[in-house]
Amino acid sequence: MHACCSQVEVLSKHYSIETDVNVTPPTNVDLTLSPAVLAFLEERHEDAAELSKKPAVQITPLVDDLPLKNYFVSSSHNTYLLSWQVLGRSSAESYIHVLHENARCVEIDVWWSSKGGPIVTHGHTLSKSVPFVDVCKAIGDVVKESDWPVLVSLECHVPVPKQDQLVQIMSETWGDKLVRGEIDGLTGDTISPRDLFGRILLMVEYYPGEEITETSEAEHECDELLDDFGVACDEDHELNTAHVHAKIADSLAELGFYTRSMKPTRGWLGEVIESPPHPPNVMINIGEPQMCSLIPRALVELVQNADQHLRRVYPSGFRLSSSNLDPLNQWRSGTQLACLNWQHYDDGMQLNEALFTGTEGWVAKPSLERPEHRGRMRLTGHIVGLSSLPRPANHPNFSGYCRAELFHGAGKQEWHSDHVECEKEPEGVTNIMWDQTFKWEFDEDELAFIRLEVVRRHELLGRDEILAVFCARLNQLQMGLSLVRLLDLKGKHSGATLLCEFTPEYTDSSSGL
Repeated sequence: MHACCSQVEVLSKHYSIETDVNVTPPTNVDLTLSPAVLAFLEERHEDAAELSKKPAVQITPLVDDLPLKNYFVSSSHNTYLLSWQVLGRSSAESYIHVLHENARCVEIDVWWSSKGGPIVTHGHTLSKSVPFVDVCKAIGDVVKESDWPVLVSLECHVPVPKQDQLVQIMSETWGDKLVRGEIDGLTGDTISPRDLFGRILLMVEYYPGEEITETSEAEHECDELLDDFGVACDEDHELNTAHVHAKIADSLAELGFYTRSMKPTRGWLGEVIESPPHPPNVMINIGEPQMCSLIPRALVELVQNADQHLRRVYPSGFRLSSSNLDPLNQWRSGTQLACLNWQHYDDGMQLNEALFTGTEGWVAKPSLERPEHRGRMRLTGHIVGLSSLPRPANHPNFSGYCRAELFHGAGKQEWHSDHVECEKEPEGVTNIMWDQTFKWEFDEDELAFIRLEVVRRHELLGRDEILAVFCARLNQLQMGLSLVRLLDLKGKHSGATLLCEFTPEYTDSSSGL
């Protein structure tokens, strides 16, 4: 047990993301503001100490009584992997880490080892395995009575005769936390997170029609790429590789009453999935490439379909380095579970953190139907100055600027400050004073996000190096003056702050601005 805790601490230290410093500013960390920023605040008769206690992000109150389809859920892909999809090492402690970070959907790829017993691994790759029972214990130990529900996406590669053993392990390990069927007459259209606090919902695959040979899309893609590179798969797994899914065993199917996961066939978007003949509560489990081909030409239909079914989207198998899909693109299509690789604090994870920080991993979906008349907003941003940014290694002098980005349904807007030459300071930090403003005008959008970045310009290569970042949902951004705490590109609080001021103006779209 001590070794497990130690590994979780190591994972947390390396992978945890500290977005919540802008929701609940830490009281035990003193901020060091530049002389220029302090002078600006003094001129405005603002108390720097009081301003440092003010959150830059204000979380919308949580609602827990809506149907499950009416939420976005913070979701992890290949949860067991510590690094790359193809070469990574698996770990049961990864589940403890992401659940502590308020992921509410995790993934288990379970296979049957010829050595006997189920294992969790990314099949037909070089990734290492971990016993299925260890993963189940890790999940069960984390889920507490007051927690919002956890969804477990089970991608089952275990032959049907062996699936009863999976059921036994999950039943014994999770006990009453595991939802085993319909609860008190609550249908998939009425059951809410409030009804499922402290519970685990299992996503169990459903294969309509005749028996099929099932191989995941990611598996095909990885096999092809490994062949191209002349790399052999890791034989230590001793997997029973080729197998047929006649059907999921009845005992396993019963555990997926509210979430029967179906990989759609051609034409699925126009079909009505009725029960019977299909099971109740079919959810759509679809890959990123298919969704990205549909979104430009069938966005309205996708939004409408997500009103009828839960939908989970997983990254392309070609993302060998475990980079991420664009979750905002998926959320705008109605997708409730946009699955991300949590190993990197990249664009995808920055948006995911911006949506879910300060929550329990579930966020009520706004209306995605485009109203005929929407309010209009003009946002004025005043970027005052940067304080105490650790100086980039080997760059005592550099040119720095601030970049502001608006991610909006109508498209992206972007602003750059002036470039300021930064000279070496004895404390090893950088202070920059910009004192510049920008204005954006746009229709109100509940899924709009803002990102601020401090950037070093590389004059010789003509390429930017992002030094620090802040990302937030626009309707949760603190208006007025704020000291925004900036994160580094590993998601850790850098110690730097950016003094900003945001001023909104609202008007009806028909009246103009």
